[in-house]
Amino acid sequence: MAIPYFNPRSLISVDLSRQFQLETFEVGPHRFPRLLNGLWQLASPSWGSGSAKDQNIALAQLVEQGFVAADMADHYGDAELVYGGFRNSLAPEIREQVYAATKWCIFSPVEEPITTEWVLKQVKERCLRLGGRVELLQFHWYDYEAKEYLDILVELVRITLSHPELVSTIGLCNFDSQHTREACEYVLGKTGTVGIVSNQFSLLDARPRQKMCDVCNKYGLKLLAYGSFQVRPEDILRGKWAYTVTAKGELLPLIVSRNQCLTRPTWQYFDMMNTWGSWEEFQVLLEVLSSIAQKYGVSLTNIATRWVLQQPAVGAVIVGTRLGVSAHGKENARVFDFELDDVDMKAINAVALGEDFGKANAVYAQLGDCGNEYRAMH
Repeated sequence: MAIPYFNPRSLISVDLSRQFQLETFEVGPHRFPRLLNGLWQLASPSWGSGSAKDQNIALAQLVEQGFVAADMADHYGDAELVYGGFRNSLAPEIREQVYAATKWCIFSPVEEPITTEWVLKQVKERCLRLGGRVELLQFHWYDYEAKEYLDILVELVRITLSHPELVSTIGLCNFDSQHTREACEYVLGKTGTVGIVSNQFSLLDARPRQKMCDVCNKYGLKLLAYGSFQVRPEDILRGKWAYTVTAKGELLPLIVSRNQCLTRPTWQYFDMMNTWGSWEEFQVLLEVLSSIAQKYGVSLTNIATRWVLQQPAVGAVIVGTRLGVSAHGKENARVFDFELDDVDMKAINAVALGEDFGKANAVYAQLGDCGNEYRAMH
């Protein structure tokens, strides 16, 4: 697929000599940093975003810092167009080192036969919006009882072999353990290989520990974790999530109790926090993280992110990026300046996961396996 032509005078200047030393992991033939720029906030103006110029400046700064991979999706507004336009405005030798991970999400029944031509058409649509290759295409499917997704995955993996100029690797998005295993076995039987799995994993949502990590280890897959702390701990400590007592005697963050116009992800994160435990328990977790943050001289978000990076099967954490508003690249890079020791991990685990993984087990019992909540939405 030809890359659109850009006038050299419009090229965005990026100096890769300034890059921080970031940890990386393998994604097929590429090496991604273990922190990915999450562009889901481009899906809604309620998140806030800068002008096109400011967005390009923000992306250029992130690439210069070493954050050379971004995660987006077919339904994240103009995320693919913004990122693709930026990437194609880079000099060719730089462009080849900047990676795109996007998603193809199917939320309703497919009304036509699953053919190579049809799947290839969907891949080309993602490439068209990005103006070039997709290094990681992550696939989400609406209903496990409709088994067409297995043949779609086979076609996708085959396309990585027949059309590497379009897509390098295939992953899964919000699949549970049973169907990740089923997909791996089916694709392996048909093609002899699989891609990289993407699934949610956060400080409070430890469901992958139940079964998913074992599946990932068996098939050589990696987890891409988003919402590593649901909300930024610093925002809580600065009062943005200060709490109040409701008429029913419940503790609720002011931002929620005042019925402010919140984004869907914010409500989702708040629901997950409530499933995990009480607001008081969350304050205890913050205290533990604050103590460890002081030990290393970093932010609470750094500690939460580092904790996730040190979990089994995790390849990378996806951090939300409001282009042109706030990116936190320099701060986020500090997660690679230290490692949590056994004492740190034990202290966080005791609160986040509970004694004998009691809290983790309770979340699993209430919500079921990874990704179940997304299928309940559709």
